[in-house]
Amino acid sequence: MFYPVANTITVQRDRVVMKVDWMDSERTIYLDGRKHPPASETFLHGHSLGRWEGDTLVVETTNFKEHPMGLSTSLPSSIRKRLTERFKVSQDGKSLIYSGVIEDPEYLVKPVEWSGQWMYRPSMPHSNEKCDVEVARKFLRD
Repeated sequence: MFYPVANTITVQRDRVVMKVDWMDSERTIYLDGRKHPPASETFLHGHSLGRWEGDTLVVETTNFKEHPMGLSTSLPSSIRKRLTERFKVSQDGKSLIYSGVIEDPEYLVKPVEWSGQWMYRPSMPHSNEKCDVEVARKFLRD
């Protein structure tokens, strides 16, 4: 989420959609009260449910697929990975304060926490970079 690319966030009544300008990625955070699907249903980016705590969006993501680079380029993740994120607009309205905790008892000894800011740059264009399968294969080899 901190990769330096353009992101577009659309807040709707029942969901938040994040269009991330990296490999044409899109993420949906459901706000409609649904539950996570059964643990047997997994997704590359997990399944995200959100709720508002005042002016902060709190997102719980579970149901991740097991992946050889799911936690970083050198650390895999398991289907037990759990991500909790918080998003809040700064007081001046010029940045989004972002923090999170990731847990994965298969690969992490303890939860990992982080925080940072996304700057509001409405004039930053999307690159529309598409995934090059041949380049990606280089990173997926053991």
